Order: sequence, then C-alpha cells, then structure tokens
Amino acid sequence: LALTTLLAACGSEPSEPPASPLAARLGAVMWPSFFAAGVATMVFFAVVDPTELAAITWPQWDISREAGYTLGFFMFWACTLSACSFTALLLDPPRRPRREPTAQ
Repeated sequence: LALTTLLAACGSEPSEPPASPLAARLGAVMWPSFFAAGVATMVFFAVVDPTELAAITWPQWDISREAGYTLGFFMFWACTLSACSFTALLLDPPRRPRREPTAQ
C-alpha cells in the first residue's frame, strides 16, 4: 500500500495489482527464512566440511560435498521457516466470532 501510494505520488502506476494477502504472508515468511538459511549455511560450512560430517554421521552413505551443502541448506531452511511461520502465527491477531445483534 505504501509503495502504491509512493508510486502514485511520483506519477507512475504499478504494472501489476497488489499481491493477495496469502501471497504477501507467504512472501513475508519464505523470504526471511530463505535469507537466514543462506547465512546459516555459509557460517556453518565455513567451519564444518560436509564430507567429514557425512563420514562421521552416515559412514555407510557416500555423500558428495555439494550434496552436503544442499542438505544442510534445506535443513537450515526448514528450521528458519518453522521459526518464521511461528512468528507470523503469533503476530496474527485473534479472530473473534461475529455476534449477531440482539433484538430488543
């Protein structure tokens, strides 16, 4: 809404209508969790080698370095997605049931 107002004040209109509330909520949850997972992956794998971690945790499986990075990223994304989803759930105001007007 603020961007639309700003663009209208500048004289240019957005080319697409604003996103639906569900799309906006999904974007508000998915993007920060994706970003946080990327940062967590970089920090974690700056210290830990995925091939050594795989040899310690799953010695019977041959996991490449790239597969280790991928699995690690998706693990971090699942963790941060659950945290962001829980935050969005807590920020959602409670919905009160509508009361029918009473006849007098």
